Amino acid sequence: MDPAVRTVHEVASAIAPFDALEHEHRAATLAWIDVTDDIFRRSKPAIPPQHLVSYVVVIDPRDSSVFLIDHIGAGVWLPTGGHVEPGEHPLDTAIRETREELGIDADFGLTGTAPGPRQSR
Repeated sequence: MDPAVRTVHEVASAIAPFDALEHEHRAATLAWIDVTDDIFRRSKPAIPPQHLVSYVVVIDPRDSSVFLIDHIGAGVWLPTGGHVEPGEHPLDTAIRETREELGIDADFGLTGTAPGPRQSR
């Protein structure tokens, strides 16, 4: 397994499903990763047709408001996120997309300190 793909597999494996649907989605994702190293989008709009994206729900700790993006292409409001670049760690995608879409450096740390970018190559 490609090192970047292995890292994504490890991240997905570490997720504790919240409910049965999330358990089902996690299992399907892990099964998909187990059969291919071709998980990163190489060209727009969708090559390969199934590829990795990273979305995060950003919550303002002052008032618990949720930050959403008006996704023009989809025509809906979504959490910040986007396509994971080849070899990119999904956390780095979340950090990059939050900076690009919201113009903020979000803190994704669980203890109040932001983790540094990770290299999955």
